[in-house]
Amino acid sequence: MIQTVRRLVPKLTAVAATLLMMGAAGPTEAAPRGKDGPRPNPVDPAVVAAFDRMGAYVAGLAGFELATTYAFDVVARNGQTVTVDGAGQYLVRRPDRLAATVTNDLFARTYVYDGKTLVIASPSERYYARVPARPTIRDMLAGAAAEHAIEIPAADLFDLGTPNAPTKGITSAFRVGTATIAGEAAEHFAFRSKDRDWEVWIRAGDKPVPLRFTLIDRAQPAAPRYTVTLGWTERTDIPDTAFVFSPRPDQTPVAILRLGRKQGSN
Repeated sequence: MIQTVRRLVPKLTAVAATLLMMGAAGPTEAAPRGKDGPRPNPVDPAVVAAFDRMGAYVAGLAGFELATTYAFDVVARNGQTVTVDGAGQYLVRRPDRLAATVTNDLFARTYVYDGKTLVIASPSERYYARVPARPTIRDMLAGAAAEHAIEIPAADLFDLGTPNAPTKGITSAFRVGTATIAGEAAEHFAFRSKDRDWEVWIRAGDKPVPLRFTLIDRAQPAAPRYTVTLGWTERTDIPDTAFVFSPRPDQTPVAILRLGRKQGSN
């Protein structure tokens, strides 16, 4: 069973990261009550506006360093839910530089993008892959997913402040209250879509970055949860060398096939 979990977790991590930003909403018990009991919570325009303000701020950051800690549920064959913990480190320089290392209890991956190519490596293994990439971070992420099934965790952060932001399709949005995340004051909001609930904690003040996201996938009977906490450092001094991949002497390149292309084809 552990081998099955190991095979599934890299894909599940990417899926969870993708789902993280894809519309959903908060707990029904927090919804206002009418005379006949709980009723669906409508979409509060002020909450959507707060989310859009956050997205615009993040999209406007020229460069930043991001430290993440996360936990996600994996449903084993016997139906039992187990939790996997992990962490990530990201360096971002818009519009065309990204370096990330993501580790958890089961695997580790390094991603390096220099505006022309994307490198995917496993620090504990003796191989890496290099594929041509599109000329901006957001386009690179979309192309890597569509053409090579490469899903980089937290990719949806780069949809914030764009027409692909996750405010479409929500059926509920409300303010939960205030909170403190890693010592920082935050506003807590909850959203719901057809089969997902998600929450976001946005830093209070004039630098409204997301400090935490939580997603619950109600489409699955076990309702697995994904939670990520984000620590932000705004930077304008990230050098080009941060986006150069240098393989170890024992690492060799391997090919990653483009989707729909058979091995040996041109």
